[in-house]
Amino acid sequence: MLDLEDLVNRVVNPDVRPLVREAHRCYGTGAARAAIVLTWTAVCADLVHKIEVLKEEGEADARDLVQDVERAQQPGQADAVNIMLSVERTILDVAEKLELIDRTHKTQLERLREDRHLCAHPSLRPMGELYVPTPEYARAHLVAALDAVLVHQPSQGRKVLDSFMAHVADPAFTSEPDYLGYAFFDRVRPTSRTKVVEFAAKFALLQIEVPDLPLAAPMLADRMAQCLRLFADRDQTLATESLARHMPRLVKDEPGVQLAALGRLGDLPAFWQALPEPMRTLYNTKITNIAAHVTQNGNLKPDETRVFALVAHPEVRTSLPALEEAFTRLHVSERSRVIGVRPDPYFIPYLPALLKGVGSFDQGEFVARTAILPSAGLMTLDDTKALLREWWDHETGQTWGRAMPGYLVALYFTTSHLGEARDEPWKAFLEELRPFPDTFNPIARGTGLAEAIVAG
Repeated sequence: MLDLEDLVNRVVNPDVRPLVREAHRCYGTGAARAAIVLTWTAVCADLVHKIEVLKEEGEADARDLVQDVERAQQPGQADAVNIMLSVERTILDVAEKLELIDRTHKTQLERLREDRHLCAHPSLRPMGELYVPTPEYARAHLVAALDAVLVHQPSQGRKVLDSFMAHVADPAFTSEPDYLGYAFFDRVRPTSRTKVVEFAAKFALLQIEVPDLPLAAPMLADRMAQCLRLFADRDQTLATESLARHMPRLVKDEPGVQLAALGRLGDLPAFWQALPEPMRTLYNTKITNIAAHVTQNGNLKPDETRVFALVAHPEVRTSLPALEEAFTRLHVSERSRVIGVRPDPYFIPYLPALLKGVGSFDQGEFVARTAILPSAGLMTLDDTKALLREWWDHETGQTWGRAMPGYLVALYFTTSHLGEARDEPWKAFLEELRPFPDTFNPIARGTGLAEAIVAG
């Protein structure tokens, strides 16, 4: 059963909240008639306020009702009561048109309005009988009013969706979770919230081109995916249902869109929960074929690189068993690109092997820049020792390209989370470089370990 007191405390409008609390108290004491009258009064007051807000935001359909209310509120207005009675008669129609309520909510509130009339005007009953609603009936009306209107901000489904698209397409787009949640999830009605999440899921999954937007479809899809992650954190079931609704289209879409969807959303549990089993089989086969092609013919494409980076997630390795073997089959540069896309503790044990496989000075620089430095913040002390050992012991010395030893100095500082404990292996390895002053001196000076080594 709904916690009615909690709902009452969540009433948005502070001016209406006392009315709702009074209606709740009347229900609690058995005064059902009074509870129903007060509930309808609260609904009218709340809808008037919300419609005024929308009028100030430029909503043309709100203008006439607001003007009627303002006319009734003028000092000395002799017809004020009749004007407000007219407002009451039309307010639910206006609220539905403005998308403040839907058809189901309107039906529920029309019942409340009719029962309010029966409660306030006993002469409407034949033979002068009094209308005697039960407390349970009063409670049902109060719950319906809270759910339909009173606990929601003055937001419209269409306008929320338009605002969401405008935010995602804005050059200054931000995926800051607090803002996205506040503006497009927490403060909007459940029906509007569902539309926003479905909208994000559709664009993230299907990479749809929007002709009127200057944003390319892949970038728009990436931004929608960022939003969908935030929404999934708040409501995993809603995100899963939204993705499942559009999965049949993905199944029939072109291979490039299918692969991009996996790379974009493969780290999202809701994606796997919504994904049909045949698509898992298809993805598994694609990954094997991509690895074989790249091994023979060249480089991974950006979407392929993102897919291979999913190997860091244990759930994805379970869902796509071909992924881990395919990753290990990639040559050094491609494995480095994959690691650089999504640095993760999973990849750290692969780093010494990458250095071992370096075949040229340029490739040594590429591995350091693309895979090792982005991963440095995730290394343990033992990881650092193993990496330095391989760097120092490389058979041909081709890990020392033109950008060295600058990258090694950068590695020292990007492992600062290890504290002073990292100095010991660094000093030991530097001692091995002492016979090579062109290498030893810039590293010792750049790390600040030169004086420590001399003092030692």
